[in-house]
Amino acid sequence: TSVPLRPTNGMMRACSHAVAHVTARASAKAARRCSRSTTRRAFVSASLSSDDADAPEKAKRRTLGFVGAGSMAEAMAKGFVSGGVAKFEDIAVSHSGNPLTAKRWRDLGVSVFTSNVDVLNKCDTVFLAVKPHVLPSVLREVVDSVDIERHLFVSVAAGVPSNFIEEGMSCSKSLNSKESEGKTKTKPRVIRVMPNTPCLVNAAASGISRGSHSTTEDMIYVNSLMQACGLSVQVEEKLMNAVVGVSGSGPAYGFLFIEALADGGVAAGLPRDVALKLAAQTLLGAAKMVIETGEHPGVLKDKVCSPGGTTIQAVRTLEANGFRSAVIEAVLASAARSEALGKGK
Repeated sequence: TSVPLRPTNGMMRACSHAVAHVTARASAKAARRCSRSTTRRAFVSASLSSDDADAPEKAKRRTLGFVGAGSMAEAMAKGFVSGGVAKFEDIAVSHSGNPLTAKRWRDLGVSVFTSNVDVLNKCDTVFLAVKPHVLPSVLREVVDSVDIERHLFVSVAAGVPSNFIEEGMSCSKSLNSKESEGKTKTKPRVIRVMPNTPCLVNAAASGISRGSHSTTEDMIYVNSLMQACGLSVQVEEKLMNAVVGVSGSGPAYGFLFIEALADGGVAAGLPRDVALKLAAQTLLGAAKMVIETGEHPGVLKDKVCSPGGTTIQAVRTLEANGFRSAVIEAVLASAARSEALGKGK
């Protein structure tokens, strides 16, 4: 006959310790699981905020409008699409009525309008890609169609300060009555961009600056657009005229130098097509060395100039003919003209 055991005080204490030990281990495991989960969430959050800061903007798939259908607008539109940040079907443009211009844009699959107001009605982000002297009339035309909450304006007009555009639309009211009933905001969000035509081949150098009412999110978004076309750097607005002088007008200096270099090759006996290829590739290679090595261009120049060699004689001739000074003066002249355009001169 089995006799049931009665637990002694020692046995009770041992069981209690065992239960407490098991509970503690389970709690520790749960805490570790919770910690790992929290860490994963924090990592994802940190990744989104640092590496993918503009992901929400891209996911939103904004519509892009161009007021002005010139070569710069076309280069930017094609650059955005080839860079993967836009689709032609999400782009609209207004033009002055030239049928050839309209056909060129329509062939891309872009919505084409003759009214600037239609572009604002269709698009969230609107690029003001007109000449500075045309901009005031554009602002007067579209001012009553601006939705402050919806529209972000990106000005490509050389020399025109952001506060001119803000003041030109200062009487605008939000059209989104559900979200802003009873509210009136007087100034639009404006960002200035000075791109250049190499946007067309995703090799642009662009400067961007923010207006007084644009947000950090606006800057992140516009920067993501411009980075799809090449290099994008943020500068203070007071330096935008200098950006015009260096990179805005800069491609023309490069083209002129390539042409002159090729002319020199032809004068020395090379066939024109060979001379042009060599000249263009030489400038491309030189620029790539500056960017990728990080060395000062003067240091790289010295490495090519052997004592008593051919290159130092060529450099001496360039200096004797004012090459360096001519380039500096060209930049200053472009920057000064940009400033004058901004003042309506």
